[in-house]
Amino acid sequence: MSALDVVVILLGVVALGAVVALTLTTMRLRRVADEVEVSRRELDAAREAFALDSAEALRELHETVRRAGRQVDEVEALVEVANAIGERVDAATEVTYRALTSPVIKTVAIASGTRRAARRLRSRHDEP
Repeated sequence: MSALDVVVILLGVVALGAVVALTLTTMRLRRVADEVEVSRRELDAAREAFALDSAEALRELHETVRRAGRQVDEVEALVEVANAIGERVDAATEVTYRALTSPVIKTVAIASGTRRAARRLRSRHDEP
């Protein structure tokens, strides 16, 4: 066996090792590519499901905002009515106060004066 035969055998072994290494690397890369493809499909499915769910949630949110806006308008109307009623009650209270204060004061004054006069009359009547 000559040196050239040994070199050819060594190169053949090296080439065979390279082929085995490349084959193993290619197989691993294929597995990784398959896993990436499965992950991509799962992500696509999740994205589509999210798009459907988010669109429904957005519609519900939009409707909720509309209802809330209508309710705010109703509350504003109720507040306006309550303010108007409060103003009317204040005005009625003022009118009632003015209407009743003077007669009540006069009645109390008359009653007080009558009591005093009755006491004086009694005290004069009791003196012989």
